[in-house]
Amino acid sequence: MKNSVALCILAMTFYALEIALTDWKLSKISPKAITLFYALGVATLAGINLIFAKEIKFPQGTEWGFTALMVVVSFVAALAHFAAIHNGCGAVMLTMFYCLMPVVASLFSVLFKLESPDWRTAAAWILAVLALYLASTGKTGTG
Repeated sequence: MKNSVALCILAMTFYALEIALTDWKLSKISPKAITLFYALGVATLAGINLIFAKEIKFPQGTEWGFTALMVVVSFVAALAHFAAIHNGCGAVMLTMFYCLMPVVASLFSVLFKLESPDWRTAAAWILAVLALYLASTGKTGTG
């Protein structure tokens, strides 16, 4: 579990750094172009990383379909991410929305598993809607 927490902190730190750098110096670049550069860079580094991997486990059977879905979803997310910065939302507003990811992920989890949420999860969803409204209508420290 300690490794998981450390990796989560590492991922969050580098995503936050990417958002800040993009907002600071790359916001004028077209979202489609920056998404292409992002994807090519990640693909190149992932390919290099595979060279040094001791064990590689590829998807099997239906996992390939979900892998393709993950790629499409990641592309849409990256394009929207860079378009939001390009359109002037700024790093602060973008990360405020990203803070709600656990709530949205729990909603997807409930939908995928066909489970009923407990009252705390439902309350979190209601508060998330309120937070999204307040974050999107208020003046934040953008840019």
